[in-house]
Amino acid sequence: MTARDAEAALLDARTRAVATPVTPPGEGGERGLALVVAGERYAVPARAVRAVAELRRVTPLPHAPPHVAGLTAWGGAAVPVFHLRALLGLALAALPEYGRVVLVGEGADAIGLVVDAVHDGGALAPAAAGPGPAPFVRASSDGGAPLLDVDALAASDLTAVDIAPPAAHRPEAPA
Repeated sequence: MTARDAEAALLDARTRAVATPVTPPGEGGERGLALVVAGERYAVPARAVRAVAELRRVTPLPHAPPHVAGLTAWGGAAVPVFHLRALLGLALAALPEYGRVVLVGEGADAIGLVVDAVHDGGALAPAAAGPGPAPFVRASSDGGAPLLDVDALAASDLTAVDIAPPAAHRPEAPA
């Protein structure tokens, strides 16, 4: 076996190890992540999260509503980033110094969510029936961390970025 073959075998073994689910299906339920926002924990299915990155290089958008943190580059594409705090109806604060951006959604529907921290959430309990305590949130059936409805959040009009300049800055239309 050549050095190149040995390296390829090592990389293949590492790829298989990383791709192996932490909890085999049917043993312990679906895995989740805990997103910390304003000191509160919110659970999200790990399968819904594409990536978690350090909060850096978010470019603000002029005239954007307060819940829009800006844009960031991810995989060669511009991805809109939103303050999860504001989307949940909580008071907006400055960007957290050691915060994270949680990337959810696929392709052109990908969005980033600014959170204070991300932790392993363990096995998720199913959502309880009925409305949740906040927009895009469902109560957990076991009384644990509330569950964030990532699909509803990504489909919301709040996460569609369409920014028009204020009327004072719009050019006059020809008569």
